[in-house]
Amino acid sequence: MKMIDDRQSLGSAEPVTPADVRGEFRHLRTRISDRTFAAKLALWAALTGAGAALAGQPALWSRAAGMLLLGCMFAHAAELQHQTLHSLGFRNRRANTVAGIVLGIPMLISFAAYRATHMRHHRDLGTPENREFFDYGDQYGVDGGGSRWRTALTWTIRFTMLHFYVQFLACAARAVLRRDYDGESATTSRRIRRDHYLILTALLAFTLLSVVLREPVVLWVWLLPLLLVAGPVHALIELPEHFRCETLSQDAFANTRTIRSNRLMTWFTNGNNFHVEHHLMPNLPIERLPALHDEVRPRLKHFHTGYVDFFRKVVRG
Repeated sequence: MKMIDDRQSLGSAEPVTPADVRGEFRHLRTRISDRTFAAKLALWAALTGAGAALAGQPALWSRAAGMLLLGCMFAHAAELQHQTLHSLGFRNRRANTVAGIVLGIPMLISFAAYRATHMRHHRDLGTPENREFFDYGDQYGVDGGGSRWRTALTWTIRFTMLHFYVQFLACAARAVLRRDYDGESATTSRRIRRDHYLILTALLAFTLLSVVLREPVVLWVWLLPLLLVAGPVHALIELPEHFRCETLSQDAFANTRTIRSNRLMTWFTNGNNFHVEHHLMPNLPIERLPALHDEVRPRLKHFHTGYVDFFRKVVRG
């Protein structure tokens, strides 16, 4: 850490650049492991299947447990999808695309749209042009004032992910009408339409299955787990990443937050809790983020030991 420490000791206000970090910590890079990501997918598929089996049972406790497990796995799938956006799941780009498309279906996420927006987020974070794919309303907690009712409404909108579902419906409508998407190339627009066709086809298939079985399968194994569990859980995971950080600073230590947490949460968030580290080295294999964290821990400005610690401090103001 000599180079970075020297810059700080000189009192320079210049942020540490990604190039600085890549040069200093290039020894942390390892080859992407296909087996590791395949194992992650296999575990996700097994737990998702178990959740569907439980949700399909008539007993109330089984159905509730199944929907809870399914919702958590939908949220976990979005974190696995994030890995494929950066082509860090498999070494083969097409394999990442296929896996990413499948992983996005449960939460109605277009792989192509998410990837295009997310790459711009990495490029534009620290500037007024920064936009994120998931819209929680007051994304970064800039609007901290207002009455209790207004505050309660703001947090309700965040955790229900209402804006995201409205966004999905608008994008799905454009796909059906075969229209391009604002700000996207014709190729990217075509891929976004492809993803929405697949999602809409899956929704139609589950709806038809529900009609044939005379049982609302689409509700028990998809829509209710999504709305009641996956949406709020996903917001709990992703909202802290830049919330009330200095998002107009181009220094990743200032505009991003890391949450150390425990092994279970690190698995569940797929390492996305090491978010400063991810923004410092976006192409570093996910499994190496804890090693980078150990190197840069003294420099972290926005750091919490767990998600409970973060939200407790947010509530306390």
